Amino acid sequence: MQPVSTQVVVLGGGISGLTAAYRLLQQGCRVRLLEASGDLGGLGGTFEHDGRVMERFYHVMLDSDEHLLGLLRELDLEERVGWRETRMGFLYGRELSPFNTPVDLLRFGALSVAGRLRTALGAAYTAKLVRNAEKLDDRPVSEWLRGIYGPEVYARLWLPLLRAKFGDLHETVPAYWFWARLKREKSKTKEVKGYVEGGYRLITDRLRAAIERMGGEIRTRAAAEAVQETPLGIRVKVAGQWESCGAVISTVAMPILKKIARGRLADLTPRTDLVYQGVVNVVALCRQSVMPYYWAAAVKEDFGFQGAVETTNVVPMVQTGDRRLLYLLNYCQQDSALYSLDDAELKRRAHRAIQDLHPGYPSNAVETMKVFRAPYVEPVWPLGYLKQRPESRVGDSRLYLSTTAQSYPRVNSWNTMVGIANEVAARVAGELTENTSGGIWPERQSA
Repeated sequence: MQPVSTQVVVLGGGISGLTAAYRLLQQGCRVRLLEASGDLGGLGGTFEHDGRVMERFYHVMLDSDEHLLGLLRELDLEERVGWRETRMGFLYGRELSPFNTPVDLLRFGALSVAGRLRTALGAAYTAKLVRNAEKLDDRPVSEWLRGIYGPEVYARLWLPLLRAKFGDLHETVPAYWFWARLKREKSKTKEVKGYVEGGYRLITDRLRAAIERMGGEIRTRAAAEAVQETPLGIRVKVAGQWESCGAVISTVAMPILKKIARGRLADLTPRTDLVYQGVVNVVALCRQSVMPYYWAAAVKEDFGFQGAVETTNVVPMVQTGDRRLLYLLNYCQQDSALYSLDDAELKRRAHRAIQDLHPGYPSNAVETMKVFRAPYVEPVWPLGYLKQRPESRVGDSRLYLSTTAQSYPRVNSWNTMVGIANEVAARVAGELTENTSGGIWPERQSA
């Protein structure tokens, strides 16, 4: 393939943007990546405490994550990946119980004996026996789960979890999303999760170094103010100045893209009515373990959070300075009261939640707490979304997408976004090569 001289601008420096830039450079494109904040990594961003680097939000790596693991191999990080078997807990009322094996299910007091049996049979059916799952795209997950598990199991087990994830919009979510999530998480008899020695910042740093080594340009604190077509190309406005290029890949959330798209692009930009869930996350740095589980779902009215994740049941504590990391999280929309709670109130709730998870936990074992928020984590999928899911190219324009809006029904994860970025970068490079060889798309077009 002949080298491609056309400039590509990538909007967003999360894992999708970094991967897209890396792949484009590998295929001969010239790349400029623009990130609005001062840091790279997006939801994989980090914070520092006492000289240690830790993740702001928890992340899950599975041994089936072929796209992410393939990228780590290329970045010479495969030897830094470690794996551990994990367990799940379930806080129902005042009791935190294991929820992993058939024996755990038989002892689960939140359900009747009949409900426990139906849960076991339903889980086997949804994970192993469902075929032609695409037809579930038009069926509400609430209706589907009620039919499989019955009203008791749905009301006591699934409904609280769906409400925690999607709020009042849980009735509109397709069953296809739930099926895909269950297949990813429960496809094996044992749950195994992975970590990267050095954390997610190491992945970001390796990508940045590779991009710059291949001649790519990365600019932070460079928010795109507008994207607009020109007669012979496309241009991006940054810091009041227009920069022309051959193509743009947007990795930002669709509502953000809609705000900056100008002219015909504003009309072509798809699915602007998607509702996004954000996340409010309290990270407790503790001197001793809070729970023996990697993650615990919570069904308790005054718990204050939808779930808890103790990542140091997977991540070696040498990375955290012998501290335990407990993430207490709530998924909610950015205009909700929950999202707007002040940090002091969230920390107060977090201290109380720790007591619920571990009665008698010494308060002085909590070294400190950090609060982080992200407004756009995952769309709330509407029924029939598979038929409405955006293509990677916006109409016949030179604007391309590599966003979470395209991830459905796959789980919103780094693995999914690396896979989408791989596909989009290959398409952009191929179409730029085809058009520049024909003299249609110039290397640069002055604004």
